[in-house]
Amino acid sequence: MAGRPRDPSIDDAVLAETIRQLGRDGFAALSLASVAAAAGTSRPAIYRRWPNKEALVVDAIARLALVDPPAADDDPFDALVAELEHFRHCITLAGSLPVAGLMLTDGIDDTIRDRYREHIVAPRRARINACLEQATAAGAIDPDADLTIAATFLTGSWYSLALVGADPPEDWATRTAALVWRACGGIPPVAR
Repeated sequence: MAGRPRDPSIDDAVLAETIRQLGRDGFAALSLASVAAAAGTSRPAIYRRWPNKEALVVDAIARLALVDPPAADDDPFDALVAELEHFRHCITLAGSLPVAGLMLTDGIDDTIRDRYREHIVAPRRARINACLEQATAAGAIDPDADLTIAATFLTGSWYSLALVGADPPEDWATRTAALVWRACGGIPPVAR
């Protein structure tokens, strides 16, 4: 006997409220009871959908990362800057920096970590790699540039600044893209 069909509006409300509370209170203070109350549902309804707080947070951040991702741009540098701006938006709106650190801990369930990698890290990495590959194809950066390492520098600079307690500058996306562009043997359009 099948149960009641799941109400997708509950999923939407819970995920939206999770993002709101993550951005306001952070991961450690996030309360499923508070999320349930603000979303107009119950804790059991949340637990029917997500086994724990970490799984809920991963799904909420993954949904946020899917909202308005940068459109493909003919200019690979502009596309890269747009991708970094989208990353900045997602990581600050959801206060999701601690979640990235949580994914590196030994205590996190492998299924949740894999979901985080598949739905959050992999799509962003693919879009960043596409920008760099487009730049290589256009001759804007060296064809033998180490794109694997270059891609890690881009978002990694955000985490590095956060670890030392420094707020990334307003022009972080452009400066970071320009630095990696130069490291890959190109001249960024902002320097021309």
